[in-house]
Amino acid sequence: MCKTGFPVLWQKWIKKCIGTATTSVLVNGSPTYEFPLKRGLRQGDPLSPFLFLLAAEGFNILMNSLSSNHFFHGYKVGSVDPTVVSHLQFADDTLLIAEKSWANVRAMRVVLILFETISRLKVNFTKSQLIGANVQGFWLNEATLVLKCKVGNLPFVYLGLPIGGDARRLSFWDPLIHRIKTRLSGWKTKHLSFCGRLVLLKHVLSSMPVYALSFFKAPSGIASSIESILNCFFWGGG
Repeated sequence: MCKTGFPVLWQKWIKKCIGTATTSVLVNGSPTYEFPLKRGLRQGDPLSPFLFLLAAEGFNILMNSLSSNHFFHGYKVGSVDPTVVSHLQFADDTLLIAEKSWANVRAMRVVLILFETISRLKVNFTKSQLIGANVQGFWLNEATLVLKCKVGNLPFVYLGLPIGGDARRLSFWDPLIHRIKTRLSGWKTKHLSFCGRLVLLKHVLSSMPVYALSFFKAPSGIASSIESILNCFFWGGG
């Protein structure tokens, strides 16, 4: 916080919020004496996401440094005066985008290990995936041995959206239809009035497709399918 320019008073406030937490452990069903927490962020603490962003900013600085010094070559968007995209971050979901080269593979491995050492955050390589667009399978397999991760396939899900699929195909929207049906399976129509069903449809189910539809144009058949599911629930169907 000092390096990012936060005033001393803010730093004291945050330190008080983190340093005053206490916890206890259940031993044979009985809680022990409470003891203070020395490090780490608490699950569910409203401050935790904001404090994690400050720590994750270090990774952004490392990636920008690699790109500016030409150790890492991101993906170029546009032919005239192209924009180079090397990484995208949202909390702890990070997407690295690069051209196919062994130099980029080694740079990714180095920057992740360096970020681990500096921040003392653990990068879960076993949950990470290396995904190639028009890249041979044998090359991806060799690269994953260096990165210690798994080979992924297109389309993949990032921030709840399928990336790399064809939104014009009906199969692209199957996960969204499945999520709506799964949410409906826990609701019993016979226990709800028409007003209750309408509130659930407007404020819960109707908001589920909005996120995906703000990025992709859905075929007319998908809109009809979603409307049919909602109408069936409203009029008392399963």
